[in-house]
Amino acid sequence: MLRNSRKVLLQNSVRPIIYHKKTFLTQEYKCTEAWKKMNSSPVFNKININDFYNVVDQNYTSKGVISAIDVDIFANAIKDSSHLEELKDMLHKLRLSAETGNMLESTRQATVRNYMEFGDINELVEILKNPLNFGVFLDYYSANILLDNLITTANYEQAARVAALMMLQEEYDNDITCTLCQYACLKYITNYVPPEPVPAPPEQKNKKVEEIKIRIKFLRNPYFDDHFDIQDTFTLSGKTLAWISERVKDNLSNNLQIIGWLIYRKFDKLSAFCETISKEKSFKVYAEVLKLLQRETGIVDAESKPVLENCFAILNKVQQTPSDVSLEESLKNAIENAINKSHKNDVSNQEQLYSSWSKIREEKLAEQAQRLDRARRLQLVQEKQKELETEEQKLWFFENEDKIDLQIEEKEKLVDKSTLKKKVTKTTDENYIPPEIRPKKK
Repeated sequence: MLRNSRKVLLQNSVRPIIYHKKTFLTQEYKCTEAWKKMNSSPVFNKININDFYNVVDQNYTSKGVISAIDVDIFANAIKDSSHLEELKDMLHKLRLSAETGNMLESTRQATVRNYMEFGDINELVEILKNPLNFGVFLDYYSANILLDNLITTANYEQAARVAALMMLQEEYDNDITCTLCQYACLKYITNYVPPEPVPAPPEQKNKKVEEIKIRIKFLRNPYFDDHFDIQDTFTLSGKTLAWISERVKDNLSNNLQIIGWLIYRKFDKLSAFCETISKEKSFKVYAEVLKLLQRETGIVDAESKPVLENCFAILNKVQQTPSDVSLEESLKNAIENAINKSHKNDVSNQEQLYSSWSKIREEKLAEQAQRLDRARRLQLVQEKQKELETEEQKLWFFENEDKIDLQIEEKEKLVDKSTLKKKVTKTTDENYIPPEIRPKKK
């Protein structure tokens, strides 16, 4: 009895305390009830998700055809994590088919919500980073929900990658999205730790390396578009911060734009912008901006160092913000202001979207059912025609005997002669001497 009591006491004493960090977005913004209502259609009660996937997969394997509406139904019917790999597989197959242009918007948001609720967010970000293979793009509302989740869990690297995706799509119309992207990039940049350099392997002397030559048709000239080809998250964060901030003309965005051009390594634009902005009387520089400038000045090469030193000298002469006002807190206030401004409108737009998506799904289902029914009836008609032709041939055989014989002869002519057995040809040799035949000995 004493042992059991001690065990219960120990379990209660080591129970972890869970702290819930405050999020930017409210539960109302996520429109969970409206989303569930959209997916409460009777069609979801009629399907077995395991059998449904098998049928779609077999149809794709045998015919190479997959329907966008089938993928949408599967994506919205998922209730646990066991079907996420199948969803990923179906998205890839749809991307490889001609139906990829018909992918529904509800499929994309369902993918984001499913991975956030049941799966791994890191895997979701990898899917989003590879639209060529999966075709999943973020809209404003799914991006806001995803960014809010990543920022709350302090996963700033993945949050910066998501923000970069919105920059690559050049989507800047939603104030909440823009401010959350700015915050994600700023947190990643300020917390960035450069990776340690990998030591070069020791050179092995007097070792002959066998050259392997491969014949190729052509060589592509090296090309870097400085946009989609950027793979470094740190550089992408700088470009995202610069591009989003230059579209807003206020003191906070001006400071963020300086950081963006600095991290993006566009020192010519940074120098020109510092010259221009320092002349505005309303501009005030944050202490964090000056610290980042000093940090990067000690890292860059000798050629770029004078440019950054000049920028620092220019900004150091500008009036600074009060010491109790930080750049991060100002950006948090900007996020709250954007949410207060756009929250009601965004929630209303989402509810309208979900209602329209539900109607679109019903229309697509009706069209697909009508198309399948038409194909089925056409197949039945063709089979009936063949049966009638066979019966007609039997009934009118003697009247059409000559015609049938001609058809048989034509078919025989079409037979590939190479399939026929070759006749053995006997060849004679003039110099051939037959063997001598002697009588048998008695």
